Amino acid sequence: MKILFVVSVLKGIGGIESSLINLLNNLKDTQHELSICVIGDYISPSTEIPSNVKVIKGNKIIKYCCVEYKDLSMSLSRIELLGAAFIKILKRLIGFRPILLTCLKVMKNSEKYDIAISYSNDMYRDVYSGGCEDYVEKCIKAEKKIAWIHNDAREHGLTQSICKRKYNKFKYVVNVSQACKKIFDEIIPKYEYKSKVITNTLYFEDISRKKRDASPFSDNKFNLVTVARVENQQKRIDRILECCKLLKIKGLKNWKWTVVGDGPDLLNLKQKAVDMGIDDVLEFVGRKSNPIPFMQHANIFVQTSDYEAYSMVLIESLYVSTPCLVTNYDSASNIIRNNYNGWIVEKSIDELVDKITYLSSNPEILNTVGENCIKSSRELNKKALSSFYNLLS
Repeated sequence: MKILFVVSVLKGIGGIESSLINLLNNLKDTQHELSICVIGDYISPSTEIPSNVKVIKGNKIIKYCCVEYKDLSMSLSRIELLGAAFIKILKRLIGFRPILLTCLKVMKNSEKYDIAISYSNDMYRDVYSGGCEDYVEKCIKAEKKIAWIHNDAREHGLTQSICKRKYNKFKYVVNVSQACKKIFDEIIPKYEYKSKVITNTLYFEDISRKKRDASPFSDNKFNLVTVARVENQQKRIDRILECCKLLKIKGLKNWKWTVVGDGPDLLNLKQKAVDMGIDDVLEFVGRKSNPIPFMQHANIFVQTSDYEAYSMVLIESLYVSTPCLVTNYDSASNIIRNNYNGWIVEKSIDELVDKITYLSSNPEILNTVGENCIKSSRELNKKALSSFYNLLS
């Protein structure tokens, strides 16, 4: 079977990219002929695409629209950077979509595929971004066209009219959790028949390769870790600061919270941690090409989000035997089972702090729950791959 995956860019970070690379690795020993089109023609040096996957490069103008200037500056000449700056100004003036549609006119793909998958979904919140669905719809010939939605469809700005227009020519629309499917079906009930659920997959060999015997934590403390994009709108990293403040007030001894990741609120939150007097127990270490050892050697992985679709970092944490403490967003229970592989608490500073305090004083509970983590991650992965193969057939 000839399968094409389409993404905007590959920046070397993020759950969507990780889930795609994991899926490609899980498929590499099958008989399928795999291709990936990066419509923005940007692949980070840290992105490892399996060698048997054919890479189709996209359009440099789309790259200039989609990739941050600081990343472009690492690989472009001075003249190219001037061109990129001009495109970014043009995008600000007229929006991304007119530029995209102009580029798509010269991006026709002459190949014919059995399945073409728009893997990174378009977004309509505030301003339009993405372009993969338009590319698959307008530039690709395929027996089946499939669109993937990686988060709460409402948070992407999807409405009934947008869904009706965008997904009319797609055979299926894949949601990455049952909770996300429910939201999509509520937005456009007439497409419920084409709405499917396929959760994100892991590639266990890659995680095992990234594990390290040496811990990244220098002190023998009770270590909490969060791996996330550092922003407050979805990930609610600001909750971590409030938790740290309250944990210090309560007098919890010998502990530390490490946040791994980059994002728009990083500098502000680092300064706020200093102002709140919690920078001795809270450390922002920035983006790491390999965050697995931080999860592997932590006592608890903590996620404080307001919403998630199907969190890659949770199932990664489970695979390295680290229990997860998460807030009660809609899809949390699709991964975490209370007192089996972790705990779900309400979106409350007090509840997070109470659970952390209790677990720090009861290490035997962490040991018992940790024994179930690998098993649950394997079960979740097997189910996800089975759902994908069913979709192909």
